[in-house]
Amino acid sequence: MSNLQLKLEAFIEDVNREDGLTLHLFEKITRTLFSLIKCAGIPFVLYLLFQITSW
Repeated sequence: MSNLQLKLEAFIEDVNREDGLTLHLFEKITRTLFSLIKCAGIPFVLYLLFQITSW
């Protein structure tokens, strides 16, 4: 149980740091998701607009 508590304290300390690994991981995840939405979403929206105008 103390091992889990030590890991939790280390995680909380890492989150509270400005340059923590956890924040870098979440930054990388959100940047990747934004790029995916931008690269896949914009052509899909253009396709939908094209389909609507061809009615």
